[in-house]
Amino acid sequence: MSTQEEQIKAAIVVYGDRIAIAPPELNSATELACYKLNQFVDYISTLDRELERHEAIVIASVILESLPALLETDSEIIAGIKAECQALRGKRQ
Repeated sequence: MSTQEEQIKAAIVVYGDRIAIAPPELNSATELACYKLNQFVDYISTLDRELERHEAIVIASVILESLPALLETDSEIIAGIKAECQALRGKRQ
């Protein structure tokens, strides 16, 4: 059973075909991902100061789309990602 605080931190998520309640862990992870994506967009903006914000976001999305293929060319990076995944799973209660 979740606490009242956990329920408050949960978010309502609207999908194309349904509405769901996101658990607080998913809500927190989404907040972190958005924060890091915002930092990445800021970085892209430093590479071309004439980009408008929405254009930097488009560039970030293109980079993210190509990232899996890029990562797969480096077995050390893949091994590192797998190790991070395992470490995070190990922290589950």
